[in-house]
Amino acid sequence: MRTLIGIALLGGLFLLVFFAGLKAPVYAKGSGESVAAPAVAPKPLLGKKIVFVIAPDKFRDEELFETKERLEKMGAKTKVVSTTIKTITGMLGEKVKPDGLLNSVNPDSFDAIVFVGGVGIMALWDNEEAQALAKKFYNKKKIVAAICLAPVILANAGLLDGVKATVFRSAKKKLMAKGAEYVNKKVVRSGRIITANGPSAIPEFVAKIREALIGNVKSKSPGTLAPATPMK
Repeated sequence: MRTLIGIALLGGLFLLVFFAGLKAPVYAKGSGESVAAPAVAPKPLLGKKIVFVIAPDKFRDEELFETKERLEKMGAKTKVVSTTIKTITGMLGEKVKPDGLLNSVNPDSFDAIVFVGGVGIMALWDNEEAQALAKKFYNKKKIVAAICLAPVILANAGLLDGVKATVFRSAKKKLMAKGAEYVNKKVVRSGRIITANGPSAIPEFVAKIREALIGNVKSKSPGTLAPATPMK
């Protein structure tokens, strides 16, 4: 009998020590439920403003929407412009209504400009407004980025002369004809100029834009260009 009582006492003591060692759950003030601290996503681009330039027709859908979404999740504010403010349909069928016209963009209001690709962007390759805007952003020490077929706009604006860059493979001769040093990579960053060769490059393209916007300049930037040619 004494043995049984002793065992019972030891068992009770063990349980008391065990439960005393457990941590009590954290409760919200005035609530009977435990709460976990919410995960806060980092916002490295908070306060940064980026303008996207798209073709008036057949822009590359994911190069706009995915790139835009990724940058917005990092805190950036974005705006979309084109040569029209009518609803535009992308190559894959997605639609977007631009926030404004290309010629309404003030570089002083933004930290970066992104030229979106797609077959429709070829209509802007020789567009003086698009070229002038790229020059203005560059001369004001802003980030200038272009993806897919859009780097040809930068080349025609004189921004890629002597600069390492990439582009969608069918247009590489266009870049080289304007003095660019073509590099067969998904993404190439040359100072404040960032080029990418197509949709598959979007994650790295966004990473390079982020890197440039937070001031991590690793490569030497080309010199300041002459002022853009006035519009006719």
